[in-house]
Amino acid sequence: MWRYFVILGAFLIPTAAPTIAPAAEPLSPPAFTAAVARAAATALPSATVTVAGVLHLETRSAGGETTTTDLHNAYEVYRADPGNLDDVVRRYVGVLAEAVRYGDAKAAIDRSRIVALLKPQAWVDGLRPGRDGRPATAPEPLSEPFTAELAVVYAEDLPTSLRYLTSRDDVGDRAKLRDLALENLQRLVPKIAIRSGADGVLLIDAGGTYEASLLLADELWSGDQFQVDGDIVVAVPARDVLVVTGSHNRTAIARLRTLAAELATGPYALTAVLYTWRGGKFVKFDGN
Repeated sequence: MWRYFVILGAFLIPTAAPTIAPAAEPLSPPAFTAAVARAAATALPSATVTVAGVLHLETRSAGGETTTTDLHNAYEVYRADPGNLDDVVRRYVGVLAEAVRYGDAKAAIDRSRIVALLKPQAWVDGLRPGRDGRPATAPEPLSEPFTAELAVVYAEDLPTSLRYLTSRDDVGDRAKLRDLALENLQRLVPKIAIRSGADGVLLIDAGGTYEASLLLADELWSGDQFQVDGDIVVAVPARDVLVVTGSHNRTAIARLRTLAAELATGPYALTAVLYTWRGGKFVKFDGN
C-alpha cells in the first residue's frame, strides 16, 4: 500500500569532458548534438558514439551494450542559459557515461529496479526508427499508450540516473511489466507528501522524479486520499510536478491551467492538458 502524509500550509554527475567555448549565438539542435557527441567520445574512449538523429545519440560500449540518449531535455536546459554550455554538456555526458559503464558491468536488466514513467507521446514517436534520421534498425522505446498526449515508458533506476529501456531489452513477461514497475515504484517512493496550497490546490511530492508516474497508481485515486470539491482533476506539466484539485473549484482549475501552461515548455515537460479521474482511469478534463 502506498503511504502518504499531509503537510499543511535530475540525477546528474560530472565526468571528464573537453571545455567548449560558449558560442556567440545559441547552438542549433544539430550543432548541440554534435557538441555532446564529441564530449561523449572523449569521456568514453573505448565506446563508439554515433549521432543517430537530431538530439539523439547511440553509444556502443566495448562490451557491446548499446545506449540510446535523448538530448531534448539537455537542449532545453542549455537554451535557458546558452553561456553555460560546457557545464550542461559535462553533466549530461556524465549521465551517459554512468549508463554505459553500468551496462557493461551488468548486462542483465535488474527487474527490481524497473520503473514506469510518463513521457510525451511525441517524444516516443520521435525515437522510432526512421524518425529524425534514426536508422531503420534502431530499437524503439519500450512504451505503451496512456492518453492521447502521454505514453508510459519504462526505465531502469540506476544509482544516479535513469536508463530508458527499449524493445531489445529483456524485461520478462511484458504483459506483467506495468504491475512490476508499479510494485518497484511503490518500494522506491515509500512516502508521498500532499502539500495543501491556496484555493484548494494540492501539490504532490514524491521525491522529484516520480510525481507524474503516480497517475499510474490507481489505488491512490480510487480511495479517499484526496479530499477535493467534485471529481479529482490533475495537472502533470512536467515529470516532477503533480497538482490536484476538484472539478467544482473554478478558481483552482484556473490556477492549474496557468501553472500547466507555464511549466509544460521546460525540461522534462509533459503536457499542459488537465485530466480528471473518471470510471477508474484518467481522461482529458474539458470543464472550466
